[in-house]
Amino acid sequence: MTKNNIIELLSYLSNCYSGRMKFPKSDKRENKMMVEVWYDFLKSYDREIIDLAAKKLVINNSKWPPSVGEIIKEVKNLQKAPEEKLSPGMAWSLVLSAVRKYGYYNSKEGMESLPPKVRETVEHYGGFASICHSEENNVYVKNQFFRLFKEVNRHNRDLEYLPPGLKKELFLISSDMG
Repeated sequence: MTKNNIIELLSYLSNCYSGRMKFPKSDKRENKMMVEVWYDFLKSYDREIIDLAAKKLVINNSKWPPSVGEIIKEVKNLQKAPEEKLSPGMAWSLVLSAVRKYGYYNSKEGMESLPPKVRETVEHYGGFASICHSEENNVYVKNQFFRLFKEVNRHNRDLEYLPPGLKKELFLISSDMG
């Protein structure tokens, strides 16, 4: 994204949210600051994906304009692979299918057939064999898996949305402290 792209994006959002977002502002200094802030966060992204994310947010939230952070989160969501968008229920279904197909004696193959986040959740649960030994309709096992799956997905989510430059700065600071 260039600064001109940012100006176009802010003008677009201002037109979509007339009365709720004013751009350009009457004060040139405020305009410059707004463009600088948005540019600082969006400069490492392609214009096409930013525009797509902004349009999706405009359609899904007609009351208030999106913040720069909401646009970044939407970009990250659009860029996720299908396996990263799995719900706990879909992940559980994959595990049950793998259990039926591979069973206790082929645990290694069963684990290898699962997407990484589902595999990690199964490992946290106690392994593939542990799920094989449980009853298929056991609500406790299912709820425990759901809880663990949500926790695995939550892991590092705060860092996931940060622009690469800011993420690098945070890692440098944390390595200096440690």
